[in-house]
Amino acid sequence: MITTTIKFIVLNIIFVYFCFSQTLTSTISDSAASTTLSTAIVFGVTGAAAVTGLLFHYDQDIYNELHSWRENNIVVRKVSPVITNLGDGTFSAGLFVGFAGYGLISKDKKAVEVGKIGIESFLLTGITVQLFKNLCGRERPSAATRPGGFWYGPFAYFSKSKGSGKGISSFDAFPSGHTTTVFSAATTISDFYTEPWVSYLCYSLATVTAVSRVTESTHWMSDCFVGAIIGHYGTRLIEKLNYGSSSITLLPQASEHQCGLLLSVKF
Repeated sequence: MITTTIKFIVLNIIFVYFCFSQTLTSTISDSAASTTLSTAIVFGVTGAAAVTGLLFHYDQDIYNELHSWRENNIVVRKVSPVITNLGDGTFSAGLFVGFAGYGLISKDKKAVEVGKIGIESFLLTGITVQLFKNLCGRERPSAATRPGGFWYGPFAYFSKSKGSGKGISSFDAFPSGHTTTVFSAATTISDFYTEPWVSYLCYSLATVTAVSRVTESTHWMSDCFVGAIIGHYGTRLIEKLNYGSSSITLLPQASEHQCGLLLSVKF
């Protein structure tokens, strides 16, 4: 079984990776050197793939360690079910609607932009996560029939859940939607409110939320890491589309019966 020391090293890798990636991306965005940007992209993709592969290998060991930690620690048992709600879609949507509402009432343009980017990112990353969930069909820890959970692919519902008495939600572990949502929110707020303590607070809460998805037996650590990548870089994409030189714009759209994104392309 993976040792406690290795467990915390892995968790720190995740935290440092995203704090570093935020600083790196901010620096790159201010630079005109395309070669530097290309190098950064290669570095980021390679690093993310390496960490994901490592987590796939140790998913069951990490889950066993964190689940045991929860069972043996009354504080973790009480805090984990609460902190995990920070990644709930309702909380995130309410948070950014609140930002937008406050901004409109108080004429705070930054707050309005935070609300706008937050909602757009929430929708884009949420759609992306659902696509991957349905394509991968990975078992959650609570429903796993083998170490690390089995991957049933896009036909999980038809091949497994109907005859097992388990709902389709038992086979949509990868990636973690809660982690995607909370990292998207952390990135949005940190990018607008650039004080260092804001970034550390947001990413710390996001990381703890990701860990809680494992302690609550709903996800493997690799689910959370990939979800964090989607949330972080999905938000950066939204920011680029809104404030960069791109002729493509994404806008949130809502009606009585549906909500989604409006894609606008200027020719």
